[in-house]
Amino acid sequence: MVKLTRDHVWPVGITIVLLIVVAVNVVFIVLAVGGQDEVAESYTEGKR
Repeated sequence: MVKLTRDHVWPVGITIVLLIVVAVNVVFIVLAVGGQDEVAESYTEGKR
């Protein structure tokens, strides 16, 4: 097993925090894209 020394604690901690931030952002993107409203046909097919 790898022993974490004092020199390795900060890089490992920063890496874990960044992975959590990326995971939360992916969840937000999935929720935003998946919950989008349908566009009305009159908007896409009508004259402007």
